[in-house]
Amino acid sequence: MDMERPLFTAGVLAVLVGVTPDAASTRLNDPPVPNLKKIRLENGTATAPLFRGGRATLTINPKLQRTAARLLARARPVSGAIVVADAKSGHILAMKGYRRDGSKTSVSTQHAPSASLFKLVTTAALLEKTPVVPQTKVCVSGGQRRIQLRHLTAPPRGQGRCAAFSRAIGFSRNAVFAQLATQHLKPEVLLEAAERFGFNRSLPFDVPAPMGRIRVPQNNLDFARTAAGFGKSSLSPLGATHLAFAIANGGTPARLRIVKESKGYAVNKHQDLLQQAIKRRTARRLTRMMEVTVHSGTSLDAFTNRYGASYLGGIRVAGKTGTLQPHKTAPTASWFVGFAPSRNPEVVISVLLQNGPVWRRKANEVARDVLRAQFSKRRGVSDPFREAG
Repeated sequence: MDMERPLFTAGVLAVLVGVTPDAASTRLNDPPVPNLKKIRLENGTATAPLFRGGRATLTINPKLQRTAARLLARARPVSGAIVVADAKSGHILAMKGYRRDGSKTSVSTQHAPSASLFKLVTTAALLEKTPVVPQTKVCVSGGQRRIQLRHLTAPPRGQGRCAAFSRAIGFSRNAVFAQLATQHLKPEVLLEAAERFGFNRSLPFDVPAPMGRIRVPQNNLDFARTAAGFGKSSLSPLGATHLAFAIANGGTPARLRIVKESKGYAVNKHQDLLQQAIKRRTARRLTRMMEVTVHSGTSLDAFTNRYGASYLGGIRVAGKTGTLQPHKTAPTASWFVGFAPSRNPEVVISVLLQNGPVWRRKANEVARDVLRAQFSKRRGVSDPFREAG
């Protein structure tokens, strides 16, 4: 299990974007702002009321939106969210929040500990700013649930497990990231890499929404923990989608869009590209490393049936899991982000489940079923609502 338990509280996780709906709607080329708590699905179309009056047609696919709602209800987390985006355009195809108590929730304001998803940022920094390559051999011992001082250096010969760095993301090997970050990275370099992906900034989206926050400490042990995903960082489901989109799109994120049209506005059908986050070569390497997650790593069991056959047939998926309980009384954040097909992405997906002590599903299982619904007409893809042996 991709399970990490920190030695300290994750701290304040919420990030509030200081933009009012009216102010956001006046920015150049931006659509009027919809109330996404009141999405209506009817006649094959998704709409939402505008804060200034009237309604907007959304980019949401009603069938996929209903599937997301059904899967969240079946998982019954304390709270959760599913976001699916078109990898070609950046248009949101499904965006559904959930609270077990039945209260209204907006995906655009949810957040959670970023957990092991932050390893994607650390990996990008290592590949671009240090001599580390996917083939770099790293030896570690322990570190599955926490990072201690001994994990910052390699274990004595013969006392650890050695493997190529290319396997570290797929198996979420915390000690690998702690060791490599300690040896090769400086806090300011890791912070710069995170901010290139959008951390500590407003998320480019049609409504005010958080991306995520990260504080990178100077202390060696705390820095190593942060690099491995134990730090005081947060991420929203939309922010996680933005992060994965950048990798799927060859290192360059695009503005995510949910308003398709309204009076005086029509969305651009093509990508609205933003500043490059990482090099194209780095994105390719990250994609290959994320494929390990699904095809042999932490999500192998979720994506294959008891006979070893993939629930998605021949569709290759790139993904990253993350699991973190910030303190004993908090829910456990279960994450999955990824894209498929991984070599020519069509959709980007983010799933967050905030699970209590008793839980029914992990995020990778829900993400698998969303992808099964999305690719249901492809050969070999099984029905997400019928148990496959």
